Amino acid sequence: MATSQSAGSQGIDYRSVLLQLGALTAALAVAGGVAGYLAREAAGMWGALMGALVTGLFYATSALVMHLGRTGGPQVQIRNLVISWFAKLIILFAAFIAMEQATWLHHKIFGLTVLIGVLGSLAIESRAVLKTRHGFDLPPAP
Repeated sequence: MATSQSAGSQGIDYRSVLLQLGALTAALAVAGGVAGYLAREAAGMWGALMGALVTGLFYATSALVMHLGRTGGPQVQIRNLVISWFAKLIILFAAFIAMEQATWLHHKIFGLTVLIGVLGSLAIESRAVLKTRHGFDLPPAP
């Protein structure tokens, strides 16, 4: 006779993810700012700092959206995340257009900082998802 066993479920630790993304944003600002200054002086530093600021705001909104939808189940979280990412992509596109004429920042360093930030956030968030454990119940024996 098979018994119903339930493996404990362990969700994503949003606090840990948010702390890691905050550390990544700070590292991008410091390391990117120094590297940008060494490469292109003040314009490079401002490009890196603006890139770190933009990615930091994006991280915070993603973590907030996932935290707010945590009780709604996977479909709600996926829907909220896709909607928020679409809105953020539109905002980022508008920011790129608005900053196109800016002479006070270096555009390539800004773009590189954003790219490194996005890849870093994907690594952090993917690791958090892969660490989760979802329980399941076996069907009762006939």
